[in-house]
Amino acid sequence: MNAESIAIVDCHAHFLDADLFTYPIFQRRSPGFEALVGDYGALPRRYLPEDYVSDAGGLNIVQAIWAEFMSTEPSREVRWADTLSQKGSLPQGIIALVDFLRPDAGEVLDSYVSVKRVRAVRQHLAWHPTNPFLRFATRGDILADKAWRDGLALLRRSDLSCEIEIFATQLPDLTAVARSFPDIQFVLPLMGWPIDLTDAGRRAWERDMAALSRCRNVAVKIFGLECIFGLRWTTDQVRPWVLATIELFGQERCMFASHMPIARLARSFPDLYRSYSDIVSGFGASEQRKLFGETASKVYRLPDVDPAREGSSVRKAL
Repeated sequence: MNAESIAIVDCHAHFLDADLFTYPIFQRRSPGFEALVGDYGALPRRYLPEDYVSDAGGLNIVQAIWAEFMSTEPSREVRWADTLSQKGSLPQGIIALVDFLRPDAGEVLDSYVSVKRVRAVRQHLAWHPTNPFLRFATRGDILADKAWRDGLALLRRSDLSCEIEIFATQLPDLTAVARSFPDIQFVLPLMGWPIDLTDAGRRAWERDMAALSRCRNVAVKIFGLECIFGLRWTTDQVRPWVLATIELFGQERCMFASHMPIARLARSFPDLYRSYSDIVSGFGASEQRKLFGETASKVYRLPDVDPAREGSSVRKAL
């Protein structure tokens, strides 16, 4: 199987429109975002499904999930994404922004449940232990906060999945949360976001990922390599990290995603998926189908499609 033939469910892409929404990273230079990817001036201020499909080239994208882009109006942004899907075929799923510490978290969640395509919520809690520019939460101990956990418990009245964006140093805290809420489906972005790429750092990351992998209610998204390894990342550089993730969590709980259009700061959409394909080329066809699409479809409860059907790409539906 190759990147052009396999059916892809892209479980993390951004559509945005700076003419309609205010995105703080475009309003002023973001030292944090710049620390991750360098000069992001080439990032488009408007990126719609048709741009995404054009960037996909010959890839067989059968479904895609939109993730919020940190606008100042997250609820309106969600409804806009839902409108996009009504006009065309993308996105089939939506990941909305939430803050479980807000007193109105319950009302916000109820509003998301009313939007048919919302499949998950996510909160940005990444807190770098030494670099203040890479602290995307108000403090570093939120995962242990009782009030935050009380807000998280509100998810139990819905079937929404929960994505928590953290750095690798916070993996033990997330493990404690996942153990406390075994009835909630968690999704870990960016392979747990390693920040220490030394041999010692990788050993610590693997140890903590192994502990988290024992929580069967946690799945992992593999994407954002440009945020972990820099814009000049190579396939050989990321291969051991990707394979270690898959070995720990299994194909049933791992899924590839694009992170478009941010990913294209480093390489093209097809080249990204060729790298993924190269890394798992030794896997069987069934295992590859899970990694590229079937696991994402299951975790996000997407509407049934026939991914093996000839010509099922979303390109034909736009």
